[in-house]
Amino acid sequence: MERREVLKNIFSLSIAAAVAPLPSFANLSSAEGDLLKQNAQSFNKALLINPNLQGFVGLKQNIPPQTLMIEGAIPADFKGAFYRNGPAIHQRQEQRYSHLFEGDGMVQQFSFSEEGVTHQAKFVNTDKFIQEQQAEKFLFSGPDSKLKHSRSVTGPDSINTANINVLPVNGELWALWEAGSATALDANTLNTKGLVDLGKNTKYGRSLKGLAFSAHPKVDPDGTIWNFGSTTTGDIVLYHLSKQGITQKVNILKTNYRGGMLHDFLVTHKHLLIILPSIIQDKTNNTFFGAISFAKQLPMRVLVVDKETLTLKREYNLEPGFAFHFGNAWEDQQGNIRFDASLYPNLDNLHYMSDIMQGRINHPEPAKTTFFTLYKNGQTKKETLSGVSEFPRIYNHLTGLKNDTLVTLSSIESDVWSDSVRVINTNTGKQDIFTYGKEYLVEEHIVVDTSQKEGNGYLVGTALHVPSKRTCVNIFKASRVSEGPVCKAWLPHSIPLGFHGNFMPI
Repeated sequence: MERREVLKNIFSLSIAAAVAPLPSFANLSSAEGDLLKQNAQSFNKALLINPNLQGFVGLKQNIPPQTLMIEGAIPADFKGAFYRNGPAIHQRQEQRYSHLFEGDGMVQQFSFSEEGVTHQAKFVNTDKFIQEQQAEKFLFSGPDSKLKHSRSVTGPDSINTANINVLPVNGELWALWEAGSATALDANTLNTKGLVDLGKNTKYGRSLKGLAFSAHPKVDPDGTIWNFGSTTTGDIVLYHLSKQGITQKVNILKTNYRGGMLHDFLVTHKHLLIILPSIIQDKTNNTFFGAISFAKQLPMRVLVVDKETLTLKREYNLEPGFAFHFGNAWEDQQGNIRFDASLYPNLDNLHYMSDIMQGRINHPEPAKTTFFTLYKNGQTKKETLSGVSEFPRIYNHLTGLKNDTLVTLSSIESDVWSDSVRVINTNTGKQDIFTYGKEYLVEEHIVVDTSQKEGNGYLVGTALHVPSKRTCVNIFKASRVSEGPVCKAWLPHSIPLGFHGNFMPI
């Protein structure tokens, strides 16, 4: 595709995004009824008898800096800041959101030094958050939550909640959402700096304004950043950024994808893998997540995209399935592509995150770690590992390269949320597991290592202890996870369950 045509298509997408960021947003201001009040009543009633819902209560204000109580000892070589992001306002006045993905983002910062562990947390001051915080009530309809008198949604960033991930970029943090711009934060104070302008000082100019920049960028070992954005047309916007966060190349992939939601992707040293799950969206439904259903006859599609040109090179079909998250992808010497996924057999888990906002604890079929091989001859292979799997992570220096270690959450005793962390040997399938127990709600654990050698370094992650209503941050030796944390630092209270994070060493 010639440069002029690419720029024209990108500009057309940015105009479309400004008019209708998601299919379900067309008639927001005319929505009828107040299901949000019913959500609040149902959740508050359920909370009285089910303490496991504590992680979904939410907060109203920032958390000022505080020193945490420590059990054990911080390793001498563990220094830096651990950042996490997730939705933290679920309810205002008597109204509660309909889906967990809708809450306003709050970034947590755990700082580790010789003096100990300190914590602070701040809401991302998006335009939406500022207006609603001042009004002390919801003003905008969301993907699934409809207000009777919603303010006009003029584009994706009108309701940008910046609530899914946080990525260190060139000394600052980018708080990431699914459907709109990244939001820049000060890495020390967590103060919001504003929306990231990906077209600034590039040939793309304002044509990238309002385009989706997903919450799961991939960072090559040299710092190069890759990402995608899903659009209402089914086209996929592809991004190549320098390690400083400056846009190098953008292209559009025509896919005819009709699933609506696309959460994650993968990179190898040569390619991007855009993996389209077996889902379809009913565009006559005025919700977004609620309108998505699993299509058990629809194969998953793997689009193999050349990194140099951001153009499609090959496509594979896999058995029907759905994955929120992937761990890593790499290519062997024969040119076969291998990757892993936390693979679900259906879409029940997405809708579970709506049920839980109303206080309903269901038991959707969990994901399992699944390894795929895409052979050069067009054949494919699938191998599934036993055990529940979510939030896969690897050693950062092996992104797009062969990894022997995969870290995931799991669930051994709990049927509400994750309760375990495990390290998987991808060659043998051997698992090293630590189970916090059913009294804990466990969040994503990530690898922290400066040696660039698998097996070295640490895992760090948070867990909410339900009986005491307190959250702890935990450090494990990566090679001996089953021995338990070497250090545990406690907040005097709980913080809302979040999604993803990263570590910035000092």
